[in-house]
Amino acid sequence: MANRSDSFGRLLKAGISSIANCEAKTAPFIEEELGEQIGVASYTIQRYKTGYLPPEARTVQILAEACVRRGYLNREWLQAFLHAARYPTPESLLDQLCPSEATRRRPLRVYANLPAPTYSQFVMREVPYAEILDGLRQRSSLVLISSLGGMGKTSLAREVAARLLSGDTPDVDAVVWVSDKDRPGTTNLSVVLNEIARTLDYPGLTQFTADEKRYEVEQLLRRQKVLLIIHNFETITDDALLEWVLRLPEPSKAIITTREYRREFRSSWPIDLSGMTDSEARLLIDERLRMLKIEKLVDDRTQLEPLIAVTGGNPKAIELALGLIKYERRSLQQVIDSLHAARGTLFDDLFSRAWSLLDETARRVLLALTLFPASASHDALSITASIGALAFDRAADILADLSLFDVQQVSIRSHPRYALHPLVRAFAREKLAEQPGFEADARERWVEWCCELAEQVGFCWNDLHRLDQLDAEHETLYAAITWTFAQQQYAKTIALIEGVRYYYNVRGLWDDRLTINLLRAEAAQRIGDRSNEALALAHHVEIRSKQGNMDEAARYYAQLGTLAALANLPDAVVFEIQHALALYARACGDLATAEQLWRDLLGLSSRLGGQNYVVNRRWLATCRYQQGDLAEARQLYGESLQDAIQIGDQRSVVGNMLKLAAIDLDQGNIASAEAALAECRATAEHLQDRRRLGELHRLSARLHIFRGDHLAARADLAVAIDLFERMGMHRELDEARAAIDQVAEA
Repeated sequence: MANRSDSFGRLLKAGISSIANCEAKTAPFIEEELGEQIGVASYTIQRYKTGYLPPEARTVQILAEACVRRGYLNREWLQAFLHAARYPTPESLLDQLCPSEATRRRPLRVYANLPAPTYSQFVMREVPYAEILDGLRQRSSLVLISSLGGMGKTSLAREVAARLLSGDTPDVDAVVWVSDKDRPGTTNLSVVLNEIARTLDYPGLTQFTADEKRYEVEQLLRRQKVLLIIHNFETITDDALLEWVLRLPEPSKAIITTREYRREFRSSWPIDLSGMTDSEARLLIDERLRMLKIEKLVDDRTQLEPLIAVTGGNPKAIELALGLIKYERRSLQQVIDSLHAARGTLFDDLFSRAWSLLDETARRVLLALTLFPASASHDALSITASIGALAFDRAADILADLSLFDVQQVSIRSHPRYALHPLVRAFAREKLAEQPGFEADARERWVEWCCELAEQVGFCWNDLHRLDQLDAEHETLYAAITWTFAQQQYAKTIALIEGVRYYYNVRGLWDDRLTINLLRAEAAQRIGDRSNEALALAHHVEIRSKQGNMDEAARYYAQLGTLAALANLPDAVVFEIQHALALYARACGDLATAEQLWRDLLGLSSRLGGQNYVVNRRWLATCRYQQGDLAEARQLYGESLQDAIQIGDQRSVVGNMLKLAAIDLDQGNIASAEAALAECRATAEHLQDRRRLGELHRLSARLHIFRGDHLAARADLAVAIDLFERMGMHRELDEARAAIDQVAEA
């Protein structure tokens, strides 16, 4: 029969079953969902499963997209499905849903967040390295590297990633590194999706709802070949993350490092990393001896074979043992004999002996480093340990020689940072617990250093370069926030949050920002600080309103309204409350209420001055613009612009000028709009303000359309779409996509 295909029915049945398995639903439930999406009864979907072909290409496209994106089916399935469905121009849909190597566009720049190496020279592990590359060429989405601690999983995974980025095969477009080492047990699917979005330069996706974010990130993983590395997976407890990684969309792949093998890993490509071979270990020893400046003490390399044997080829154990040879001032044979006679585990003995060689200064530095979740700078660590610069440098050298410190340095121009291997961190934390007096004093100095850094940065809207100070330190400050809250040091919790909230906003760390907002509110409530409680809830309602998460925004809206009724709140707090309430009303589509709130704030924001007055009039102007009152909108945007120029708020200058250019285009003032856009471009590009750049390209496209230059308009709209997508700006993205469709039809 012409309208039937048995192979189509079998492939569709497999696709629906795959969706059902992935989403833990029944096939009839999936059929009902698909029917609603297409506009047919579930019975019709069941009829398609028996081999009857859909009469419309649109139906085939919807079914194909669902099976690929929700059922994680690959290009081969899709090709067979479209052929069986007799879909017209299947190659276009193939390349859209499952790009091939030939059609996959490489990004213009390489995106990666690899940590700085802790080794000066990588000792190639030929066999496991080749096994990893072989695994990445397989159909399995996951390569699993498992071993005991100290075997070099981290170094091996990092080196593989770096070399694949540099052109080794199979090549990759981007690398995303996620580690559970710094905050054990906190890594989950949302954290991983956020890190992928930020690393691939789509920070706007981090503010989406869970389902939206997962969908959009999966599209990124389909459009380019991403290597995802999840480090220290043994401490991760999120089953949803493991299930997702095992079904990572092609052509992207994942590598997991772990000390523990789980039954769920059985579908992965497993690599059991054992100790180094003799030749590999000798290379490591040669490099380490040179670094320790004791290479002349070993005239016969065969003397080192017993050391390789007693350590089992464990690289970390070898490094520790060589450090002991230098500082214990004993012969190689004596060290080997001591390791043979060790009563505990190998690392217990090595760490205990290394600890006995440290003076009080070095011990303080090592213990202080355990307070930093990821790494520490020279200044932060010396202050926390309360050690002077010269003594600190000597201690750091000894700790590095004994392999108790990992020194991270990106280049000769950057300052070194210090980190701990997980095995060393566990040992040092046990020692820290034995010295509660030192820990209490060090914690106090650590918190004070964090508070001073947060105060230096703060709400730096007029100097965004200050945010750079937190790029390497925000994990430490987040740890200080949670620690001070747990210790009921609520005033310090609030001060730290105030110092980092703007950083989280600009860098797109939405999950952390939402978390600290609620911590701030609770901390303030416990000490009766109604002003800070109101500020925290205002910021929370503002973010959720902008994200369109109205259910959660509504949950805190009522609390915020109660606080707004309190007397004697500072003017700055009153402004933030009313501004958040206005944003909530606008997000609900109630422009009249939003307008009235912003209009009522004009007097207060005028008294406050500065950015408050600029922002207030810009939002009021936006309300009037959306309601069609171009005259008042122009007046308000113009007034806001003049004040922004006066206070040096460059982002607001560009924002207001773009709005005025939009009004000019609406009114046919082409020459005026063109002049404004030309003036905006240089500043927006200098600031790299993507929100403004997206608006600029969107308006430039309108200008080209006025002049009949549809080719230039499409080019500008393509740039605008990319920027809006990266920033997660739904409404603007939809408008730009609709505009480019209209231009294509013209």
